[in-house]
Amino acid sequence: MLQLIKLELKKGRFDSYLWGSLITYLIIAGLVGTMYYVGGSGLEELAFTTMPEMLALIDLVVRATFIIYASVLLSKLVINEFKDKTIALMFSYPISRKKLIFAKLAMVFGWTFANVVIANLLIDALFVGINSVVQYIPGPLTTEMLLSHGLTVLMQAFGAAGMSLLPLVIGLPKKSVPMTIVSSIVIVVVVCSNNFGFTLSSIIAIPLSLAALGIFITYLSFRNIDRVDVG
Repeated sequence: MLQLIKLELKKGRFDSYLWGSLITYLIIAGLVGTMYYVGGSGLEELAFTTMPEMLALIDLVVRATFIIYASVLLSKLVINEFKDKTIALMFSYPISRKKLIFAKLAMVFGWTFANVVIANLLIDALFVGINSVVQYIPGPLTTEMLLSHGLTVLMQAFGAAGMSLLPLVIGLPKKSVPMTIVSSIVIVVVVCSNNFGFTLSSIIAIPLSLAALGIFITYLSFRNIDRVDVG
């Protein structure tokens, strides 16, 4: 399985994935920075008033972004190959079709999980450092806050990685890239939208349940791929 993932990364040019992630980090940092500085200069309506609120907002934006990012990867790695029928050539190799597909899905799952964790780490560190200088948000950042946030990020990253597979189930039957990407946006709107400080994803059981659902439904979708005609 690991060898198949390495081959897939080589075929898709791994450096393009890295650059895509780095650019995404910068965009997220810019968005959060805009909210931070605009909020800091307008004390009537701050985007966040405490450090935990700021960290939670960063996590929310990161997860929403990379769930949509994952749908683009799924479109490239799976949907387009079924649509263009290039997957038939891969299935002609003496390798289990199921392993080939699951290697692609494992790559998207792992990539999403890793990016959510890394983006949180880097962007959190950036804005904690900035705030230590400009002090827009008062109050200390305690070790307990950091440990609690770190655990939440890990669980939410798993939830985001699992949810990122759900758009494939919607887009694959029609081999539709737009349907795959739009469905990821719908998932983000439903799960990650902030309504007066509340999001469905703040109830940790919801993203974890959706992650389990995404993994399970995806498995069901491809469990018989070895016996399916894709020509």
